Amino acid sequence: DTTVLLLGETGTGKEVLAQALHDLSLRSHKPFIRVNCAALPSGLIESELFGHERGAFTGAQLRRAGRFELAHTGTLFLDEIGEMPLETQAKLLRVLQDGMVDRIGGTQPVAVDVRLVAATNADLQAAVRQGTFRADLFYRLHIFPIALPPLRDRAEDIPELVQHFFLNVREKQGRPDLVLSPALLPRFQDYRWPGNIRELENVIERIVVLARGTEITLSDLPDFLRRERPAVDMLQLELSARGISLESVEK
Repeated sequence: DTTVLLLGETGTGKEVLAQALHDLSLRSHKPFIRVNCAALPSGLIESELFGHERGAFTGAQLRRAGRFELAHTGTLFLDEIGEMPLETQAKLLRVLQDGMVDRIGGTQPVAVDVRLVAATNADLQAAVRQGTFRADLFYRLHIFPIALPPLRDRAEDIPELVQHFFLNVREKQGRPDLVLSPALLPRFQDYRWPGNIRELENVIERIVVLARGTEITLSDLPDFLRRERPAVDMLQLELSARGISLESVEK
C-alpha cells in the first residue's frame, strides 16, 4: 500500500510499471484509475480528482464522484504530477494525509482508501526550488521512488523488446509470414533512442507496415538505423567482447 513515485524520461514505461505494481498488489482485483495531470485543464482538474456537488459551478447539473472516489480500495495513478497546479497540490496533500476528499461545493468530506502511484519525467526537486511544486507534497510522494532507466542505458534488453513488439505488430497487421533478420539487432542496439521504449515500438510498427517482402532487412530500416556505427563505437564493442574497457586502453 506504499505510495510510489516513478521517475524517468518520456517513453520509459512508467504507466506500464504502475499497472504492474497494481496487478502484483493486494488491490489487484480493485479499480486501477489513470489520470494524466498534464492533459486536464487547470480549471477542471480539481473536479476530475475530487468530484463536485450539483450546482457547485455553472454546468454542474449532477453530483459527480471524482477519480479518488472511483479508485476507492484500489490504485490511483497520477501521471505527469509535476504539471499539477499549486492550489490542487495543496488539496492532494490533504487527501494523502487524512484520507478525506472534499468535493467542490460539498459540505461533508468523503473518506477514501486509495493507494497512490505518481509519475513524472520532470525534476521535482528542481521544481521545489523554483517554487512550482510543494516541498511537503514532494516528501509525501517520495516514500518509495523508482527510477526507470532510459533505453540507451539498457541496450541488453533491446533484442527482447524488439522481438516482443515485432510479434505483436505482425499479428495486428495480419502478416504472420514476416520475419525479422537477427543481423539487424545490433543496429537497434547502437541507436540512442531519445524517445525510449515508445519510440522503439513505433519504429517497429512502421517497419512492419512498410516491409515489402517476407523478411525485414537493412533496406527496410529507417535512415537513422541504417547508418554505419562510428569507429569509436566499433572499437568499444570489440574491446567489450574481450573484457577490456576503452578507458583503460586510453590510459
